[in-house]
Amino acid sequence: MNLFAADFSFQSFFDQIKEALVKMGEDFANFIPDVLLALVLLFLGFVFAKIIAKVVSTGFAKLGLDGLLERAGVTGVLQRAGIKAAPGAFLAKLFFWVAMLFVIKVAATQAKIDDISNIIIAIINFMPNAITAALIMLVGFIVADIIKNAVFSSLDAAGLEYARTLSKVVFGFIFILVLTVALAKINIQTELLNATVMILLGALGLALAISMGLGLKGMARNIVSGVYSRDIYKVGTEIEYDGEAMTVAGVGPVTTKLKRADGGFVIVPNEKLISEPVRGRSAE
Repeated sequence: MNLFAADFSFQSFFDQIKEALVKMGEDFANFIPDVLLALVLLFLGFVFAKIIAKVVSTGFAKLGLDGLLERAGVTGVLQRAGIKAAPGAFLAKLFFWVAMLFVIKVAATQAKIDDISNIIIAIINFMPNAITAALIMLVGFIVADIIKNAVFSSLDAAGLEYARTLSKVVFGFIFILVLTVALAKINIQTELLNATVMILLGALGLALAISMGLGLKGMARNIVSGVYSRDIYKVGTEIEYDGEAMTVAGVGPVTTKLKRADGGFVIVPNEKLISEPVRGRSAE
């Protein structure tokens, strides 16, 4: 009785193995045609994507758009943004990979590989927001670069030594603001970045206020002193300054011009004429 039960148990076990192997063979046999079809679709899709990329690059070359964008300065801005390829070549690669995403999705669906198909679908759904964010970043970079160059040109023309540094600071803050907008477009939380920007702006404003306050402290004294100097020292007033007889030629907001006897002149801060003893004779 026990031997019969053992034989029955082994027979059932081998039957299950046989059924599993048969099922595996049937699934594999059904999978092969789907895989072959998916490979054919991948090949045809690859050729199609290559054709699209070629059409885009050829169109840019025939229309001369690469040269036009280079003369307009767009190519230089793109290179500074990290895009080393020419605009036509860059767009050709972009169109190629977008087309390949759709091809891979179709092939994975045909081969019933749901994991790959779901990933590609998620990427495709994410693409509109990603493209919008990329365009925001690109336009923002171009605008920030234009403003940076304008600030540098203006400050450099004024002879300020920190023109380049200040222009880079302006560029950095504009780019951070653009980055915040772009990240929000792809649903990335930017509260920490916003808080950091606000702290940096506050610190920069405080530093500028302190530096300007300290830097303009002497100028403010001279301006206030100029108000009193204009009442006291009329044009033509003769005074003795630094041991030399001079004549007041004019009192400005910050400084006073003194004419020397030999025809030369001396520029004196207004504060000196108010805070120090000065001998003189009023103009007739």
